[in-house]
Amino acid sequence: MRRLNEILPADRVVASDGGHFIGWANTYFELPCCDSITLVGTAFQSIGLGLPSAVGVAAARPEATVIAVTGDGGGLMGLPDLDSLIRTATSAIVLVFNDAAYGAEIHQYGSQGLDQQVMMIEQADFALLGQALGARSAVIESPGDLAAVEAWVADGARGTFVPDLRISREVVAPTSWKSSRRRSRRPDPGARAAQGRSSTLTARRSSIAR
Repeated sequence: MRRLNEILPADRVVASDGGHFIGWANTYFELPCCDSITLVGTAFQSIGLGLPSAVGVAAARPEATVIAVTGDGGGLMGLPDLDSLIRTATSAIVLVFNDAAYGAEIHQYGSQGLDQQVMMIEQADFALLGQALGARSAVIESPGDLAAVEAWVADGARGTFVPDLRISREVVAPTSWKSSRRRSRRPDPGARAAQGRSSTLTARRSSIAR
């Protein structure tokens, strides 16, 4: 993200989906002004709204480079709107954080012992999907692969570029581990109720004994 912040045009506006990456755009991107970012995932506590929101941003700010931030889960949900974004945007880049999973669920709920199998997604190739719809694209597996993004910017950052950012599920964002820690410290309502029933029963038995 730090390298992308350096590479991408300074005149930028961000539309961020929800997901494990939810705090990355606002943490690492320098923005022209406070209204240059829309955290759709945070606002609606949902995923899949990043790409459709980016279409509106592109229509409203045709002079700026639109940075759409999404994950593979949310990206697949909003995939039809990738076509709309490509048709609408003068300059746009779609950052797809692809870990072949619903990463937020893996780190927040899988870490609590819930079955992670239902949180997995078969690896989707967003670079090929972007190409099929008319965008330039590349699979990014290391910082060196960002040369493809640099080339797009050097060519004027025209049209839409889709970097398929292959990330590891082993890396946990601070927003996720903080949430997991809060959840693990939260008292169990069932345990409190059981404790209350036990205390009441003990008091009744003591009263009868007296």
